[in-house]
Amino acid sequence: MFGFQFKASRSLLLAALVLSAASTSVHARLGDTLAKLTEHFGKPPPQEKKAAVFWLFEGEDGQLVYTVTFNAKGVSIAEGLKPLKYARLPRETAENFIDGQLGPLRGSKTSKVVNPGEKYVFAGKTFVCAEQEYVIVDDANGMLIVWTKSGLPFVMVVGPEMMK
Repeated sequence: MFGFQFKASRSLLLAALVLSAASTSVHARLGDTLAKLTEHFGKPPPQEKKAAVFWLFEGEDGQLVYTVTFNAKGVSIAEGLKPLKYARLPRETAENFIDGQLGPLRGSKTSKVVNPGEKYVFAGKTFVCAEQEYVIVDDANGMLIVWTKSGLPFVMVVGPEMMK
């Protein structure tokens, strides 16, 4: 899923991610620019691609990688968090990521939690929620959040532009 090499130092801590999740006014969100994300996480390590950046954070038993994909205008169209190697993705960290992403959609009548086995539509495409996934979709507001809890766990948020 993340096809670039990791050459970053361990200088950033998971605490920065958790702290950014503590207040919805300072949380990194889909649609942010690199400048805004740099305010939250600090300068990212040298990147191989301009359309995608990442930060490494110390997590439980190893590192977590926070990835961001940008469109041509420099706006994030996908963000994700996953453990590297044998690290764990704690439930609280995944929930904080989700909570921060949902901030702008609080009270949305078009947001829906999808049950395992249920079909849903996002960006004109039909998907099925897997057994070990937690999915929130708000097609009208352009946001899909997927938390995969089995295998290599990860949590991601994508906008419709990422689905093209």
